[in-house]
Amino acid sequence: MVARRHFFAVWGTALLLPVLLAGLAVWNNWFGLRRTLYLDRRIHAVSFPGDGQVVQRGADGTASVGFTGRAGWLAQTVEVAVANADDRSVPEWQTLAVPTWTQFQGTLRLPTGCQPVWLRVGKPHSPGMFNHVEVGEVCVGEVFIVAGQSNAAGSCTTLFSAASPLVRTGLVDEDGHLTWRTGHDPQVLNGGGSVWPLVGDLLVQRLGTPVGFVNVAVGGSSIRDWAPGAPHFQRLVQVLQTLGPHGARAILWHQGESDSAMAADEYATRLTAIIEATRAAVRTETPLTWVVARASFKEGQTFAGVRDGQRRVWETGLALPGPDTDELGSDLRQPDQVHFNAAGTLAAARLWAAALLREVFHRPAEP
Repeated sequence: MVARRHFFAVWGTALLLPVLLAGLAVWNNWFGLRRTLYLDRRIHAVSFPGDGQVVQRGADGTASVGFTGRAGWLAQTVEVAVANADDRSVPEWQTLAVPTWTQFQGTLRLPTGCQPVWLRVGKPHSPGMFNHVEVGEVCVGEVFIVAGQSNAAGSCTTLFSAASPLVRTGLVDEDGHLTWRTGHDPQVLNGGGSVWPLVGDLLVQRLGTPVGFVNVAVGGSSIRDWAPGAPHFQRLVQVLQTLGPHGARAILWHQGESDSAMAADEYATRLTAIIEATRAAVRTETPLTWVVARASFKEGQTFAGVRDGQRRVWETGLALPGPDTDELGSDLRQPDQVHFNAAGTLAAARLWAAALLREVFHRPAEP
């Protein structure tokens, strides 16, 4: 009997000791265990929106911006405030969400422009335990997704930067994640100079709103590579879904040089399928707008099949007319007679801005 008691006492101590040590480790926050296990009252992560992200505004000039993230188990509420852009002072806090299993989500309506937004764990809290987290600038304005091939992605040897800080680029990494930064080239990984920082500046001057571009164009791609279900198409849909319910003002399509031998019927049929499939994959209140450029210039000439195919898609009403970049001849191309040189990039940017102002915003190209 004594031996049995001794046996259970030894094993009881052996089992209890790790539990006591684990509790002591958590209590004293050894190795940052409290934070690792979310046993605190902190904002641990904000997954949306990204720092510097542009969110598509609605017809009233505002956007209901969704915030998602994770907070500690002890957080009863998460609060949000729009800070003063000049001195970062916070005039008023409001409840954003009540976390569920450390996950929180809530919405905040923001006006056109860029504003710093702060999150914190709400009351009750101890003095000095506010744990402010700055999300960074959240911008409400115009968002465009760029798709197509190299002249859309950017292949100029000169890199361009937007003059306005309101022009932003959402850079897509290999996993499809978006990182927002100021609107300078390259627009894609390992890309070159593009029209988009210049287009952004022109639109900011006319619209007075932040402008963001997310570029998924792939150099050398055929329209066949964008067929519904293909990797390029899936990447486009993924970006649309990542941007959230507001999505983008329009998808800007600049492609055709790789399909110079394609007949008009085939090109129009393929592009129609792509447009309809994106609208089916990502439902929006109004059909997702596409703006299709006329682009076929290659080896010093243009190709009627591709051009007619692009025109036919306009005529069906599935897409709005974009710029006719075939107007930009050999003197505005690099020696390969496909890609824009620096002067051609500037000229193409003016054509794109004029088309967007005319077709999307119903404004004249010149003020």
